[in-house]
Amino acid sequence: MAPHSVKYQGVIQSIGFLVPEFLAHGILIFFGETAPEELRDTALVHNGTQLVSELAAGDYLKFSPPSGTEHEQPQSFRLTAVGESANANLAELGHVVIHFDGATTAKLPGAVSVEPALEALPTLGTTFEFSYENDSLLMG
Repeated sequence: MAPHSVKYQGVIQSIGFLVPEFLAHGILIFFGETAPEELRDTALVHNGTQLVSELAAGDYLKFSPPSGTEHEQPQSFRLTAVGESANANLAELGHVVIHFDGATTAKLPGAVSVEPALEALPTLGTTFEFSYENDSLLMG
């Protein structure tokens, strides 16, 4: 695998009871630990805090299940579009809306589109990371 540089990373701490309803529409909503109570029902709340560099189309989103869950495999997705306020929201609030639709234009300013579709909801303790695959490191 090509070396990669992590742009943002967190571990899922709680999963709101309405999250599966959004997943049925190909949407996951992430919020940092400062999320207000009324938004937690719809979100995956995580402990990520630092956006190292801005997300861009062509980056990757990866879900890595917690150790000890042999039946779950890591899942990777390629970012196809990043809304104009997605980076600011992620940096300030740990908030981003992921659309698993492969769109080349984000549906909302705070949204990120990825492909392929998500098959299964990430579980508690799953690490998610946005990263950039740096193929240029292999050339030298």
